[in-house]
Amino acid sequence: MAKLNLINIYLFVFCISLFNFQTKCFDESSWLYKKQAALFIFGDSQFDAGNNNYINTTTGKANYWPYGETFFHYPTGRFCDGRLVPDFIAQYAKLPFIPPYLPPRNKLFIYGVNFASAGAGALVETRKGSVIDLQTQLGYFKNISRVLREKLGDTEAEALLSKAVYLFSIGGNDYSFPFETNSSVLYTYSVEQFVGQVIGNITQVIKEIYEVGGRKFGLPSMWPLGCMPFSRTRVPEGENKCFEPITPYVELHNIEISKVLQKLQSDLNGFKYSIPDFHTLMENLINHPSKYGFKEGKVACCGSGPYRGILSCGGRRGVTEYYLCDNVNEYVFFDSAHPTERAYKLLAQLAWSGEPSVTGSYNFKALFESYLSVMAKLNFCLSIFVFCISLFNIQTKCFDERPWLYKHHAALFIFGDSLFDAGNNNYINATIGKANFWPYGETFFHYPTGRFCDGRLVPDFIAEYAKLPFIPPYLQPGNKLFTYGVNFASGGAGALVETWEGSVIDLQTQLEYFKNVSRVLREELGDAEAKALLSRAVYLFSVGSNDYAFPFQTNSSLLYTYSVEQYVMQVIGNITQVIKEIYEVGGRKFGFPNLGPIECAPFSRTMVPAGENKCFEPFTPYVELHNIEISKLFQELQSDLKGVKYSILDFRAVGQDLINYPSKYGFKEGKVACCGSGPYRGILSCGGRRGVREFYLCDNVSDYVFFDSGHPTERTNEILAHLAWSGGPNVTGPCNLAALFEF
Repeated sequence: MAKLNLINIYLFVFCISLFNFQTKCFDESSWLYKKQAALFIFGDSQFDAGNNNYINTTTGKANYWPYGETFFHYPTGRFCDGRLVPDFIAQYAKLPFIPPYLPPRNKLFIYGVNFASAGAGALVETRKGSVIDLQTQLGYFKNISRVLREKLGDTEAEALLSKAVYLFSIGGNDYSFPFETNSSVLYTYSVEQFVGQVIGNITQVIKEIYEVGGRKFGLPSMWPLGCMPFSRTRVPEGENKCFEPITPYVELHNIEISKVLQKLQSDLNGFKYSIPDFHTLMENLINHPSKYGFKEGKVACCGSGPYRGILSCGGRRGVTEYYLCDNVNEYVFFDSAHPTERAYKLLAQLAWSGEPSVTGSYNFKALFESYLSVMAKLNFCLSIFVFCISLFNIQTKCFDERPWLYKHHAALFIFGDSLFDAGNNNYINATIGKANFWPYGETFFHYPTGRFCDGRLVPDFIAEYAKLPFIPPYLQPGNKLFTYGVNFASGGAGALVETWEGSVIDLQTQLEYFKNVSRVLREELGDAEAKALLSRAVYLFSVGSNDYAFPFQTNSSLLYTYSVEQYVMQVIGNITQVIKEIYEVGGRKFGFPNLGPIECAPFSRTMVPAGENKCFEPFTPYVELHNIEISKLFQELQSDLKGVKYSILDFRAVGQDLINYPSKYGFKEGKVACCGSGPYRGILSCGGRRGVREFYLCDNVSDYVFFDSGHPTERTNEILAHLAWSGGPNVTGPCNLAALFEF
């Protein structure tokens, strides 16, 4: 404020008075409020995006193959081969994928949250103890509303909550569960009484969301539950028909929920709703699949038994044998109770843009857009705002070169190989360079994300220490939120294009992806804001190991064509060029771990003749020279390029210590991997999906330094990350990553 003279202050007060006096144009919400409407999701397995990964449930999980194979290419916890209805709705509303509430460190709530839980019902008694019931989901939402008020302030939070859309899929389990368990509920209550209880609970939850601030609700009608594959298994063999006893419950539910929503709209000021007719569309899909381009409407793609109606898909629910269809796109149902991605997309399109005859007064698109009319009130105010800003700019340029809206976090951009890959290889044609299957991810995420680890990687911990969310992989569909950074790393990648060429995203391609992101940031934020973000960001690398391992693994002629010095300098040269180009785009701060003792990793030890308990020494000269040259490189860059700052992290020394003295760090085993086969479990067979099907998995991963033949456990990664973040000058010179983020 020192630059503001008296004239500026008068101008500022004048402008504010115009805003307040003329129109109260911003109504309840701050004019800074983002224009998107958030999406909050409640319900069951039709909408669960992965919450059940994090609860103690034996049957209500889908965090294993073949779930997720069509779109995500790894199992996210969705009961589908790909996306669900809320994923498509988010896409149509120009939102990112809405994350499940329970994953650790999900703190980015401004776009919404998914509370849905597979198996959940409106009644607490429905699968009690194995699901997150609707009342608990409501409690989670209230927690979120409190967090939003603390972070944004009451006015801003109220604006967000009132503009948001609240999407439900609930009730199906309440009606199917009593039949599945032959519950006494079927004999204790009439159809009307039992449906009344379910509707009553849903009504109460909607009213409580309204009290917190919600105004816009989407509740699709209930599907023909009796005609789903799992229901058909209850019909006597040979009778090709639906399970009729459940039909009266479904039909009455749909009648009553429509009445309730009409009454709420009449009684509650500002209440709006959409009730897409999923029941009729699903009937048509089941009975006339060819009309929609399917071949099969009654039999599931994946499962066992009649209609593949036994929920055995993936072989992890007691029944290990199951059938998986050849072409999922031909089927309406993926498993015994859940549609395929193709079917979900049709349902989402109906909900988003259907006519009033099939969606009620509003379709979802209209619900999301209903707040935009308010924005018309802003036109006059925005004109005044532009006028005032121009006065400020002409008078003093008092806000310096950075827009005053600029966020104060430092983003994190990640480059490299499998030590840092958070899932990019899920989306490329790589035969061995994937980790999107069990047991990867089991310790922390509880499903395989594509990370070559039982849990988190070094960049995940660094992001946590820097108070950032998990940095998403660049290739992940729907990843458009770049202001916190992006992960470009690819398992198997090197600095040289020739390293695993055609099967990885090499460093040069990662650089091009980064340049694409920088262009998007400039388009979205403007040049000045993007420049500020890029210069404040930290650029973290893990690259080089594969360049040196690849020639030995493939017995490449490179070993005989170049000397150690020549080959290392090619690698260093490529890294140098990439860093310089990032600098040209705007990067200034670089974190570079030196290469660890790759010659002592389990996969390397398998190259040593049997019986010799030692490291594979031919690697050593390459690694040692690389580490010397990378240190020299950054000293030169800091001298030659204005503003360059860096941290070299001594992963080699601590890695050697972990391998040779594991008990010093609380481990029991430093040389043998937790998961794999062969000597030292050094064959990369973990998960049985890379040619070798048989593998060993340890009982306690926390005892091991290495998870598989080439990658550390989460515990090891945490030790390395802690060293990188807060290590002293002897191991992180000339500064640690904490200091780098603070510059």
